[in-house]
Amino acid sequence: MQQTKGKSVRGILWSAIDRIAAQAIQFVISILLARILLPEDFAAIAIVLVFINILQTINESGFGIALIQNQQRDESDLSTVYYFNIALGLILYLLLFLVAPLLSAFFDQDLTLLLRLIGLNLVSTSFIVVHRALLVIRIDFKTQAKATTIGVLVSGIMGVTAAWMGLGVYALVLQSVVNNLLSSFLLWYYTRWRPQASFSKERFRIIFRFAYKLLLARLINDVFQNLYTVIIGKFFPLKQVGYYNRAVSFQYLSTNLITQIVQRVSVPVLCEQQNDRQQMQQTHLRFMLVAAIVVFPLLFGLFVLAEPLILVLLTAKWLPVAYMLQILCPVGILFVINTFNLNIFNATGRTDLALKVEVYKKILMVVLILVSLRIGFMALLYSQIVVALVEVLFNTYYSRKLIGLGLFTQLRFLMPVFLSSTVMALVIWGISMFISSDGWLLMLGSFTGVVVYGALIYVSNTGNLRTQIRESMNQLKQ
Repeated sequence: MQQTKGKSVRGILWSAIDRIAAQAIQFVISILLARILLPEDFAAIAIVLVFINILQTINESGFGIALIQNQQRDESDLSTVYYFNIALGLILYLLLFLVAPLLSAFFDQDLTLLLRLIGLNLVSTSFIVVHRALLVIRIDFKTQAKATTIGVLVSGIMGVTAAWMGLGVYALVLQSVVNNLLSSFLLWYYTRWRPQASFSKERFRIIFRFAYKLLLARLINDVFQNLYTVIIGKFFPLKQVGYYNRAVSFQYLSTNLITQIVQRVSVPVLCEQQNDRQQMQQTHLRFMLVAAIVVFPLLFGLFVLAEPLILVLLTAKWLPVAYMLQILCPVGILFVINTFNLNIFNATGRTDLALKVEVYKKILMVVLILVSLRIGFMALLYSQIVVALVEVLFNTYYSRKLIGLGLFTQLRFLMPVFLSSTVMALVIWGISMFISSDGWLLMLGSFTGVVVYGALIYVSNTGNLRTQIRESMNQLKQ
């Protein structure tokens, strides 16, 4: 138990370094690019990435999680998955190359070349599905941190340089392709795993029986996650997609980034404990609390400081991003709960339930989108909150069935963090009444929020914080 806990702490620390270092660089790069480029440039890339991300989900095929979940994996399993994913990546790129003109016609935009260029990412990432899975199994995020940070830094510099030279949207294309190509090569090199010259049809069938349900569940989820971008791009002015894309990127940085740092570590730990229901409950709550302690105050702070943040970082041409970001903040809070509850399906091997739940949720989501689309753009944005609430109800219902951990138990566990974040946001809002300068409000509000929230959770010892700090410092020393 102590060894697992130590691996978890080290894993979270290196997972944090991996994600935060890469995303911090990416965030700075995106700010520079946003100040140079137009909302329409980001809108075009956002639409293209909808289809790239969906095909990436198919490319991964759920085989990475299948390898992580299977405690009896061997070299034959790894090599079989490796060769299959390379072949699948090439097929998917060929498919995208052929349908690119049709997608351009659907959106009435010139997207063909953009799709064909960024689609090269499907090929480069297909070579490292197994390598990523191996690093997760080992809880080795130090190696991933090196590869991703170098990739983001080099590609970011090239992207900003291209934008400054007037290449417009193709600066974003260059950044994306170089980032994926370089980070994939480095991961392949650093992992030091090489496939055997064999492909087992029998092993493939065994892995596929687990993976295809997970693939369908993830594919449904990814399609519908990107559905808002598709609908906005089809029925509203193109620049609205650019604004929405920037709002999502800020929310991602504060929500998905931190959540995924912790979630990446929780998956292999939960898989190891899949036969111990009580231990899974404790692990699930502990990891979810770790993410919430960071994410909740960030989202509450973003909600209060959205307008000065956008004006200072992106300038007035991006101001509509502020109100979109405020609407997405509650969605981010619910995302934390949803993400960790979805882990339970994977860890228990119940990918059939994961698929079933996704179908139920998305049918309701389509109804909500169709209704809100008839009302207008704002209703479409607010519908995301309703969708996230519905997902929480579904996911926690099955979590209670699988490991005996229902919604209200989880909410009670997270309540101290929620209350501390609320108090912090009220203090920042009070300060905003007396400061007119956006720059000063952003600085003083952020500083005050950190101090107030930090004091509240330390004094209340939320999540046994004092002990966790001491143990983390010891791990860092080691």
